[in-house]
Amino acid sequence: MWRTINVVFKLKTPLHIGYLPSKSSVVSPTRYYIPGRNLWGAVTKRTAENLFKKPAAHHYKNTGKDIMNNFVFSYFYIYDGKTIYSPSYTDEGIKYGHDIKITRAEFEHRFIGSQISTAIEPGSSTAKDQSLHEIEFINNKSCDKTGTPEDVKVTGWIWIKEDAKINNREVDVDAGIFIDNFNIIQELILGGESKYGFGHVLLDGVNKIAPPFEVKVQDSVTVSSEFLISHLKYDKNLNFRGDLELLAGRGYFDPETQRGGSGPGATISKPQYYFTPGTKLEDKTYFRMTWDGKLRLSA
Repeated sequence: MWRTINVVFKLKTPLHIGYLPSKSSVVSPTRYYIPGRNLWGAVTKRTAENLFKKPAAHHYKNTGKDIMNNFVFSYFYIYDGKTIYSPSYTDEGIKYGHDIKITRAEFEHRFIGSQISTAIEPGSSTAKDQSLHEIEFINNKSCDKTGTPEDVKVTGWIWIKEDAKINNREVDVDAGIFIDNFNIIQELILGGESKYGFGHVLLDGVNKIAPPFEVKVQDSVTVSSEFLISHLKYDKNLNFRGDLELLAGRGYFDPETQRGGSGPGATISKPQYYFTPGTKLEDKTYFRMTWDGKLRLSA
């Protein structure tokens, strides 16, 4: 059996969740949500660095395996205190919001920003050729309908096995997720561009929100939703309304094959096509969620 915790993070700094560029005007676009794999990576790093004084590559790898075998991370979406801004492909195009839906333009105006930087030629103090770099990000501040500034938050769900142990230490779930009285989700660094200060999130609360989808928790975590709440591997036999994406990842090791382990970013997982979050499948609404939040068709 599993224990369930709803988690809300507040963005202390802007958040960049990178993927392959899709817009010519943006060199480094961001996802508008946080995949479960990003949560797993950040929690693995924080946990290993708390458990070991000088963690080596094998410490990160073994900690990551333990967490992968005992945790399930949903995708996390922007949350304004009322609405969870998950995507859905409607007859009018893609919309954001699980209840009150807004257009992509409205969503980007409220939550998405970018910054441009360039390298400078030391001799002429002019921009270096081909060095212009634009980074898109989820803002850590937005304005409500009255124009009042407010913190941007993200929310999602984490499931932990009842008998979970990380490095032979028990896992307690209360106002956070604790190992040796250390809250491994109190603050995290998520996504890319952390050298510029991006990706710092702070725990804002737990168990405040009921999921906007049906959940059944037994031997596995099964969810039911009209629109996909995370990626699902492409199947040519499925009729759908939505989009496809080629997914790959990199890290210390490939969690699926266990290859690698020599250093951060050393291993790239095999690219595969997936239905994107928000896609609607005909007659398929029940899915089993894997450790990184991806979905598989439920039998």
